[in-house]
Amino acid sequence: MQVTILGSGTCVPSLRRSSPCILVKTEETKIVLDTGPGSLRQMLKAGVTVNDIDLIVYSHFHVDHTADLAPFIFASMYSPHLFRTKPLTIMGPRGLREFYRCLTLAYGKWIVPEHFVITWVEADAHLQEFATVWLKTIPTQHSGNSIAVRIESSQGTSMAYSGDSEYCRNLVEISRHVDLLILECSFPEGMACVGHLIPSSAGKIARESQCKKLLLTHFYPPCDEHDLITPLRTHYHGEVLLAEDLMTVRL
Repeated sequence: MQVTILGSGTCVPSLRRSSPCILVKTEETKIVLDTGPGSLRQMLKAGVTVNDIDLIVYSHFHVDHTADLAPFIFASMYSPHLFRTKPLTIMGPRGLREFYRCLTLAYGKWIVPEHFVITWVEADAHLQEFATVWLKTIPTQHSGNSIAVRIESSQGTSMAYSGDSEYCRNLVEISRHVDLLILECSFPEGMACVGHLIPSSAGKIARESQCKKLLLTHFYPPCDEHDLITPLRTHYHGEVLLAEDLMTVRL
C-alpha cells in the first residue's frame, strides 16, 4: 500500500498546502479520500488522472473536502484524452446521494455520465469489500454525518483516516493497530476548536489505538508556526510524520 498526501491544508488558501485529498494505491486499485479544491491538479502532480481512480471516499460534505467532485465527474466525461468508460464507485456518509442530487440541480446533465456508471455507496459500520481491499467506516464528531475510514489491503497492510473530527472513542476503535493512522490536526496546542484535533488529542488517539505510525495533516496556517510534536509526545512515542503536499508513505 502506498499513501500520498495530495493536500495537507484546509479551506484557507495557501501556497504551501492544498485542500484535503489523499491518494491510496494498492497493487490492484487506486482510491482517493476527499477531493478538496485543486485535487485534480494535485493528482496530476502525483502521476494519476481521474481515469485511474477506482473509488472515492468522502469523510463529510464540507466544501474543502468535496469541491472537486463535480469537476472530477465533468473531466471524466468531456476531456477527449480522459474519456472514461470504466465504472466509478463513490462512498460517503449518509446523505451522499442527496448531496449529488443537489449538485445536479446546479450543473444538470454535465455531471450525469452516459458512458460510465457511478455506484453510490452510503457507508455504514459494516465492512465493505471493494476489489481486493476492505473498507470500514465509523461516525465521528465533526458534522452531523462525518465519518472516518479504515482500509485493509489483501497484503495485510492497513491505514485509517480521521477526516475532520475532535477526539472520540470511535476514532480509537477504527484505528486499532493500523500500520498508518492519518489524523487531522487543525490547530496547535492551546488553540483548541470544537470539531477538530490539536496535537495532544491526536497523540491520545494514537496511543490508545496503538497505531504503528502517525501522520498529522489538515493544518491551518498557525500550525506552521508552532511545535506540534512536543505536546503530542505527552501521549504517543511512536513514529510521527507531519504532512506536506505530495508526501508519500509506503507500507
